[in-house]
Amino acid sequence: MIQRNDIREGMTVRSSDGEKLGKVFAVSEGEFHIEKGLFFPKDYLVRYAEVSDIRDGEIYLNHGKEALNSLSDDARMGATDTRINERAAMGTDTTLRGRASEDIAIPVHREEMDVIKRDQQAGEVRVKKDVVVEEEAVDVPLRRERVRVERRDVTPGRPAMNASFQEETISVPLRAEQAEVTKRAVVDEEVVIHKDAIEEEQRISEPLRHEEVDVRTEGNVDEQRVGYNAPSDDPLKRR
Repeated sequence: MIQRNDIREGMTVRSSDGEKLGKVFAVSEGEFHIEKGLFFPKDYLVRYAEVSDIRDGEIYLNHGKEALNSLSDDARMGATDTRINERAAMGTDTTLRGRASEDIAIPVHREEMDVIKRDQQAGEVRVKKDVVVEEEAVDVPLRRERVRVERRDVTPGRPAMNASFQEETISVPLRAEQAEVTKRAVVDEEVVIHKDAIEEEQRISEPLRHEEVDVRTEGNVDEQRVGYNAPSDDPLKRR
């Protein structure tokens, strides 16, 4: 026989054919609540007698989804009386006084924001070098040979050596220095790129969701709300 200690919040509930019906979010003495859906959740009430087995941390019911839906079609405010009648038909010894002393915990959720930091490329710096051609002039002293021809008198009667009396051309080479330009690359200057890590304060905002509790009563209900964020004019709020 499945008991209350066997059921824990957060356990997955499946039908007899293995279909996932939701998760347990509240446990009481005679039954437990399951919630199905994310944006528009629905609450279902399941008795311990409807549980056939618990395997691998999951609850399996002895009926299908259709029977579960028929249980959730009742209005919330009339669900207590309906469950009492069902238990009386099954022979369960439950009284109104016993039911009134039960506590059903319904969690109220809210979202919290966690901020993580990751490193990514924010930009880049490019240093481009262009080749510029400039004309440069340098004065260089160059030497060259030049010819000066002069005629002068000699001693009269001086004998001639090897006089052939033939036409002859005498060539005298002249030399000169010529400038030759050679170029070599040298380091003119350096460009140094230095990176520093700076820390800036940045405000991060994100919309967070939370659940608000709206308790409504119908008929002759005697109750007081303790620790409940109700409006100041709520007649059931303890002052």
